[in-house]
Amino acid sequence: MLHHHRSSLKQKQKPYKSKHSSKSALKATNKGKIEKSKSNTKNTHVPSKLERRNKAKQLMLNKKDEISLTRKLFDGRQGAPRIVAIIPLCPDVDAELIVRNLNASLDVSIDVPNSGVFTVPIERFNQKIQYIVTPRHFTSMVNAAQVADFVVFGLSAKQEVDHFGETILRSIVAQGVSTVYTVVQHLAEVESTKMQTELRKSLLSYITHFFAEQEKVYCIETRQECLNVLRALTQQFPKGIQWRDSRSYLLADRAWYEETSSSTTGGLIAVEGVVRGKKLNPDRLVHLPGVGDFQIERISSVGSNDDSVSMMVDTDGSKFFGEFLIVPTEDQDDLDQYVVPTRGSEDAEDILNDIPEISEGVKLDDHFYLHDEGEDEIETPTLKDKNRVPKGMSEYQARWIIEENSDDEFDNDADSDEEMELDEHDGYAATATEYAATEIDAQSEMFVDLSPEEEARQLKAYREREREELEFPDEVELTPEMSAKDRYARYRGLRNLRSSPWDADETDSRTPSDWNRLARFQNFRASRNRAMKESGVVGVPATTRVILYIRATKDVFDALSSRSLLPIFSLLRYENKKVVLNMTVTPNTEYEEPIPSKDSLILQCGPRRYAVNPIFSESGRTSNHVYKLDRFLHQGSTAMATAIAPVSFGNTPVLLLKETDKGIELVASGSVENADSARVLAKRIVLTGYPYKIHKKLVTIRYMFFNADDIAWFKAVPLFTKMGRLGYIKESIGTHGYFKCTFNGPINAQDTIAMALYKRVWPRDSELWNSAY
Repeated sequence: MLHHHRSSLKQKQKPYKSKHSSKSALKATNKGKIEKSKSNTKNTHVPSKLERRNKAKQLMLNKKDEISLTRKLFDGRQGAPRIVAIIPLCPDVDAELIVRNLNASLDVSIDVPNSGVFTVPIERFNQKIQYIVTPRHFTSMVNAAQVADFVVFGLSAKQEVDHFGETILRSIVAQGVSTVYTVVQHLAEVESTKMQTELRKSLLSYITHFFAEQEKVYCIETRQECLNVLRALTQQFPKGIQWRDSRSYLLADRAWYEETSSSTTGGLIAVEGVVRGKKLNPDRLVHLPGVGDFQIERISSVGSNDDSVSMMVDTDGSKFFGEFLIVPTEDQDDLDQYVVPTRGSEDAEDILNDIPEISEGVKLDDHFYLHDEGEDEIETPTLKDKNRVPKGMSEYQARWIIEENSDDEFDNDADSDEEMELDEHDGYAATATEYAATEIDAQSEMFVDLSPEEEARQLKAYREREREELEFPDEVELTPEMSAKDRYARYRGLRNLRSSPWDADETDSRTPSDWNRLARFQNFRASRNRAMKESGVVGVPATTRVILYIRATKDVFDALSSRSLLPIFSLLRYENKKVVLNMTVTPNTEYEEPIPSKDSLILQCGPRRYAVNPIFSESGRTSNHVYKLDRFLHQGSTAMATAIAPVSFGNTPVLLLKETDKGIELVASGSVENADSARVLAKRIVLTGYPYKIHKKLVTIRYMFFNADDIAWFKAVPLFTKMGRLGYIKESIGTHGYFKCTFNGPINAQDTIAMALYKRVWPRDSELWNSAY
């Protein structure tokens, strides 16, 4: 019984686990996970309670100042009118009828035009509303939403939102929009009350997909609901648009042309309106959408006898007839979009003429590997592989290891001893031969050139199989008549796309002619912050009604006179200078057509639109500032779009549009990232070859090149396989483009040998895009 009792104790006793066993189990569980190391080099400052309270107080005061400025803008009868844009999203929605129903709810009788800008006084709420009624035209609707304090979207109970309406809606959301309200027409024509309720729920569900804060869809045929809409438009303060409110802008109430001899253009466009956003500085340029950038001649007030108003502007302004006058200073921006060359005083043509003619070998990273006349081989870079050097042996001693012995010593793969014949199904048989790296063994090996007919037949069969198994989108094919040295002379090799050096200041014959005259910022973020801070320091303050005199010709005024809407946006310092503009974009999910690089598109950057051919590249950051070019903008991915265009500071939204048979389509949207000319865009091509004979790590390749000269030219470029092996070319064999290469491991017979070549692609210039309103 004692023995039985001891055995039962052994069964109940838990096994002993040491600390080492628990650590090993933890390592096994977290195998492959790498914990980020936290460096203690920077001492993070923990704000004290007093600092946190002071910061919260500053934020509160800034918010109060912003609210007080907004209240002052719309305060009382003398305040600025509230701009309300009516955007019909359905074909049967009548914007004119929406305004009439809103006015009828307060018994306001006024003539409502089919399209245009007009002001309606609302006596009951002591406010004024400035309606913008636009036709169903893309640029008119988008421009109206840019300057509007409130946007009223019109839906229909009879028809769904068509393709054009959804394009308008997505474009307005992408560019930024202020406070939004939604109304529905033709709801009274639905007889069933239950059906009306269901329609409201369906329309609310649709609009909340774009604006989650929407709580109700108002029926425009009901007097009480129209009154509720008017009460919200006159009592609520708009949230604004960040990029718009960081600049000065105004909506023209009226405009006329004045001939004068004092202006450099021979005339002035006079525009009357209320300054909104930041202070209007006469030293900065103004942009007229679809026309261009212009200088300000002077700014004068409109019938203001208040001295306090005139003292809020520049002290240099003089008074006359109870009004104030502000003229530009010597610091006024010029209209030149380019600057002087930043790299010395040489012009671009002189720099291009100094480019050396390199025709002796391929460029690998930043070095040319030349073919000397007295040597038969090009110096090939050694493969960096720690496994090739035995433990305890220096790199100098490892150089004396014979290649064949090194394969036997360090190859642990069971398949490395097998001799493989790869062309049995092609009707061609070749005996497996043991290769070595020495020149004597290469000469002793029997190699017979195939006939041209047999080479052509095997090549055709290979390419038919290769098309079925195409994995790399950058693969290109050479023909036997094509010279790779001539066709890809501009391409270079890179050991690593993300770390190999690339001189961003190098130029070639394809460099844009004005590349050296583009503006460059040593610190883009600091320049952006300075430009945005000074925008609210000097100038005419917001809420002031002014007459703005712009230097322009009569042709410009004639182009503007045909438009029903004339918004004017002030630019920040340097914003008219052309730069290499990088933008982060995401394709529109509703646009199904492919979007290739260099396609003709319309770039809308804030209030400006340009005809561009953007180049797409991978997003993110690399250590060498080299980024692979994307031939297409793929759905579901974010890419960087690059073009030569005027700079835009702040988080300015961008839209990529395209003119099609259906009208203007929204292709992609995003925001401005930076202005960086040092960002190198590299186009990659991949030359592929086929293993002909394999012996351990030494492989004979064919179909990558078709002559010995091409092999000698690209000999320095490293090779890789689709299964992850790395190697380099050793020597050429025969006259049909066969060559030997060595890899850091055994090659599978089904593997594909590849060589990556890169060429720099330069961004293209942009032009101002204009469309009839």
